[in-house]
Amino acid sequence: MKKIIILILGAMLAAITSIFGQNLDEVLKQYHQTIGEDKVLQMQNIYSKGKVMQFGMELEYTNYVTRSGKYYMEVPIQGQLMKNGFDGEVAWMVAPWTGTLDPIELTGLQLKSLKRQADMDGMLYHYAEKGYTTTLEGTEDLEGTTVYLIKQVDADGDIFVHYLDAENYVLLKTKATLAYQGSTIEAETGYSNYKPVDGVLLPFSLESKVNGQTQSTVVIEEYAFNKPIDDALFMKPAPAPKPEGQE
Repeated sequence: MKKIIILILGAMLAAITSIFGQNLDEVLKQYHQTIGEDKVLQMQNIYSKGKVMQFGMELEYTNYVTRSGKYYMEVPIQGQLMKNGFDGEVAWMVAPWTGTLDPIELTGLQLKSLKRQADMDGMLYHYAEKGYTTTLEGTEDLEGTTVYLIKQVDADGDIFVHYLDAENYVLLKTKATLAYQGSTIEAETGYSNYKPVDGVLLPFSLESKVNGQTQSTVVIEEYAFNKPIDDALFMKPAPAPKPEGQE
């Protein structure tokens, strides 16, 4: 009996040591192996479509992210299209609820957000080249799951903390503290319902919160890779034509 107890204790200690003995590079290496980063690196774009639940509405969306760092999303709203794009330099939006279909150029926090979303490989891949100071802050319990806490700080002082499942090596949540107009915003994105798609492990459910309040949930219905796409889709559109007689 004593031998059995010793063996059990030894196994428990080995498991604890394996969690706490990991360094940042080892954790990220396992994470990228788990999600299939080697497959992602071979892809030129990722397409997704699904439903967004926001402000009591359920809306369909389509989205593209490219290897060259471009982003596009569209959402039909009451017979018109909300569009959001980034061509690698300029970020823009067409927002029908503003009363015009003219594109709005985005700056500041919105521009930074679209740049991050246009990164196919994510903030944790080649993080130093992307300007993030990155540290492994230890482990924590997240609703019964042991997670690694990986902290990143960008050149502007914005802080991101990633919660990485210490057993399954998938990203469960990212919390961000962002400077905005003289104050800070606490933003959070949760990732769940992971499924393999052509050798890549991807989340099919997302939840976004701002200052603790849920803003939207996303159910992804389909991912596809390397779809043919016109590069003009990412460019800021020309202003909508004016009715005759108006300047």
